[in-house]
Amino acid sequence: MALFSRVLGGLLNNREDEPMVDDKLGSFSAIEIPVQATQQPAYWGMSPTDIPYVTAQTQDEHNRLLNTFYPDRKNMKNWKEMGQKVEERDPRYTDKDATTRKRLGARSSVVQDMAFDKDKNLAWLKMGGQWYTYSATPDQFQKFLTSGSLGREMNRIKHDRSTSMNKTAARIQPKFVSAPVNKNAPSGGLFGRIASLFGF
Repeated sequence: MALFSRVLGGLLNNREDEPMVDDKLGSFSAIEIPVQATQQPAYWGMSPTDIPYVTAQTQDEHNRLLNTFYPDRKNMKNWKEMGQKVEERDPRYTDKDATTRKRLGARSSVVQDMAFDKDKNLAWLKMGGQWYTYSATPDQFQKFLTSGSLGREMNRIKHDRSTSMNKTAARIQPKFVSAPVNKNAPSGGLFGRIASLFGF
């Protein structure tokens, strides 16, 4: 019994000595905001309550979310995994996200797709099958999204009457994060599911 108590005490002490998670964020790529095409003017504007979904986590915010249960580490063996779940539920995106963490319901008869790179202060709008580049800070891009009509705001930008985004001469394609390929993941279909059952 004494031996068991010593072992248990050692495990708990080791857990108390565990360092906090420090997950360094890398460079951010463009984040995509998918758009649903409409035949008629959509007059869509993003709800202000959805602004966090087009906002990036800071390093401090990211680590704070991952360490949500750090104070409980002595009695919670899976505190890191639980912290990861908290981070995954946060609306703000990270360097690992290629698209917003929630579909924002964007609709337009003019704009086919959208992307934003916070590090470069660049926004992209896809129209007529072509990407067009605009300069925009995060606040300006959010102002564009909440304007009430993407097509109408595009017309303002075209005639230099907008305070949301500015035209640029750049012709740069947005670069999105590529999801890592899990080589150990079973292939799809019935054969893949059967193979996974036998450890192949």
